[in-house]
Amino acid sequence: MFRVASLVAGLTVLSKVLGLVRDLVIANYFGTSMMADAFNLAYLFTGNFFIIFGTIGGPFYSAIVATLPKLEQNHSTWDFIKDILIKTSFGLSAIALGIYVYKGHLLKFFIDENKIEYFQATLTNIDILLPLIVLCGPIGIIFAILNCYKRYVEPSLAPAVVNIALIAAVFLMGDAANGIALALGTSIGGALSLGFQIPGLMQIRSSHKESGTQPKNDTAIKDYHKILFPALFSTGIAQAMVFIDSFFCKGLEEGSWTSLVLANRLIQLPLGVLLTAFLVPLFPRITELVKELKLDEIKRLLRKSIGILTLMCIPATFVGMYWSEEIIRILFERGAFTANSTAMVSSLFFYLCISIIPYVFKDSFARACYSFGDSRSPFLVMLFGISLKLVLNFLLVERFGLNGIAISTTLVSVVNAAILFMILRAKFR
Repeated sequence: MFRVASLVAGLTVLSKVLGLVRDLVIANYFGTSMMADAFNLAYLFTGNFFIIFGTIGGPFYSAIVATLPKLEQNHSTWDFIKDILIKTSFGLSAIALGIYVYKGHLLKFFIDENKIEYFQATLTNIDILLPLIVLCGPIGIIFAILNCYKRYVEPSLAPAVVNIALIAAVFLMGDAANGIALALGTSIGGALSLGFQIPGLMQIRSSHKESGTQPKNDTAIKDYHKILFPALFSTGIAQAMVFIDSFFCKGLEEGSWTSLVLANRLIQLPLGVLLTAFLVPLFPRITELVKELKLDEIKRLLRKSIGILTLMCIPATFVGMYWSEEIIRILFERGAFTANSTAMVSSLFFYLCISIIPYVFKDSFARACYSFGDSRSPFLVMLFGISLKLVLNFLLVERFGLNGIAISTTLVSVVNAAILFMILRAKFR
């Protein structure tokens, strides 16, 4: 498992480095300007589907990983996969259509009516980014299928494809046309990311044995939906936190939303590498051990993995807090990214660094619950976290401004991690 973790970590580092280069390029051309805010707000309604639902650890991924290892590798398994892919694509297409029709009404909650240029630029970005909603489901499903068949290279490199496409679009188009290069490059990258997975999926398809009886996987589909729908709902509800943060940025200075997005991405740089590296091989294995009722082995794996993750996150936390301003200045302060931009992002980055270790605990405990077939507990914890987030934002933004949002994020991560730990510990009694 740890050999696989090393492989996935190396590939994920490559993707994350390209993600950092992407952010450097965007910051150089757009800084924390209105055009950057327009793209990032449009991404909230479209690209967030791609990030949350179309990545390793998302609800589609988790449902497949919890279901597919239990099936026999015969032709009916491919029928199960095909059925899931088709239904998912149709469902997400309906969501994309709904956002296209009602996008103007939605934006009124997040943009002041007198900021007409900002409003129109965001509408344009949403239109270009809509394909990401349709793509996210199939990509998340195929990621899980490839990992279940011990293919780790393609899913780990797929985010790099998106980053390369966006960087290329910005270099070719610059900051012309209200920054649509950002949206156009992201959508093209999403399509290329899906295409990058298809050859591996076809190889798996050809490996399935033909079965004379061709039994239907009705039980597998029920098990899949049992995990998927609560996970989808839970993840969708979790996005309420992001929308809450965006809403509270409405009355703050220009660039507030972009600064918050950028600070969060920097936090996800170490977290993305470490969590992806360890959790990709870990939780399919835990699902198998749950089936075999080997609770002691599950505890051993969880303790070892979370312990190593914590030790790795400690230096990242303290380095980020102590040198927050220096890190942001060295990385980004050039071109359109001014000293004021550095001050905004570095302050947010300081407070978010405190949330790194609680985030590791929270994410690990939640995924462990999914491996036990328990999607209800993470959902209820997340629902409580959203309520807490709303209250904390209301109290802290008034006093601390934009920094209040980062402080509330850290506090919610701590509380959620503690509750999930108690729930998970009860499963081993």
